[in-house]
Amino acid sequence: MRLALLLGLSALHVFGAETWVGVGYGGRRMVSHDGLNWEITAEWAPNGKDDSNNLMSAAFGAGKFIVVGGGGWSKDTQAGHILTSNDGTKWEEVKTLPFRVNPVVHNGRRFLAGGPDRTLWFSDDGINWTQGAQAKTTGIPSWALWFRHAASGNGVTVFMGEAGAKKEFYWCMTTADGTQVDFHADLPQLRALAFGANTFVAVGNGLVMTSADGKGWQKQERSNEEKLDWIQWTGKEFITGGGKTVLTSTDGKNWKPSTLRPPGRVLWTDGTRFITSSWPGKMSFSADGKTWKASPAMTPNGINAVVKTP
Repeated sequence: MRLALLLGLSALHVFGAETWVGVGYGGRRMVSHDGLNWEITAEWAPNGKDDSNNLMSAAFGAGKFIVVGGGGWSKDTQAGHILTSNDGTKWEEVKTLPFRVNPVVHNGRRFLAGGPDRTLWFSDDGINWTQGAQAKTTGIPSWALWFRHAASGNGVTVFMGEAGAKKEFYWCMTTADGTQVDFHADLPQLRALAFGANTFVAVGNGLVMTSADGKGWQKQERSNEEKLDWIQWTGKEFITGGGKTVLTSTDGKNWKPSTLRPPGRVLWTDGTRFITSSWPGKMSFSADGKTWKASPAMTPNGINAVVKTP
C-alpha cells in the first residue's frame, strides 16, 4: 500500500503540477510550472541562429513531450531533430534526419510531423518513428517545399507551408494517420493555423480562411492593416493577432476586436491565462489577459513554441 502511495505521489510530482515546455533557437528547451518563471533545461548554442539547432515546434501526448526542429544552409550543416522528454527536464534525441523536422502535432492517437523531402513521419509512442506518405508536387522542385504549420481535428491533420524556388506557392496537405496524403498548392500566404469548434482556421495579412476538412477552404477578406501572424484556440474561442490587432471568434467566421494587448506573440492560452514571447526569448505571463508580468530575464534565444500538459 505504501509503495503504491509513493508511486502515486511521484506521478503527481511529475504531472500533478502544471507543466509548460518552451522550445526555440539554439536548441533551447525550458520548463515552467507557473507560466511565469522558466528554467532552461537544455540548450545546444547561445544566441542561436536559424540553423540546424533551431527547435521549432512542440507537442504533448502519450505521456511525453515531443519537440522537433533543425535546418541548415548546406549539406554539411543541415540536420533534423526529434527529441522526447517525460518531464521537460531530461531529454533524449530519438530520431535524426538529414533536414528540418517541423511542425509536430498529436492527433489524439499518434504524433505526426513534417519531414524532409515532402514526407510525413509518425509515431504512436513518440520514440519509434516511421516514414509516412510523401506529397506529389507536380511542377514544384522536390527540395523546394517547407512545412510551416499544423493542426489536428475532425479526424484529420492539416499541414501548411510554402514551396517553389522563390517560395511562390502556398500549399495545404491533409492526412488521417500519416500513411496517405492529399496535397494542393492553391492557397494564399497563411501565417498561422489552429483547430477548434470543428473548424480549421488559418490567418494571414488581411485574411482569414476556414475549413471543416482541410480540403475546401472559405476565404474571408479583411483589412490589409490586420497583419495576423498568430492564432490560438482557447477551448471556447479563437484568438488571433499581429501588431496592434487582436480579434476573437467562437466559430472562426464571425470576428470582433479584443481589448487584449499582449506584449508579444501569444504562444499559449487557455482563454484566461496567457504566455507570450518577443525577440529574443523575452517571456511574459498574464493571469487574466489584463495585467502582464515579465518573466525573469534569461540569456537570449528566441522561443518558437510553448506546449502544456493537459
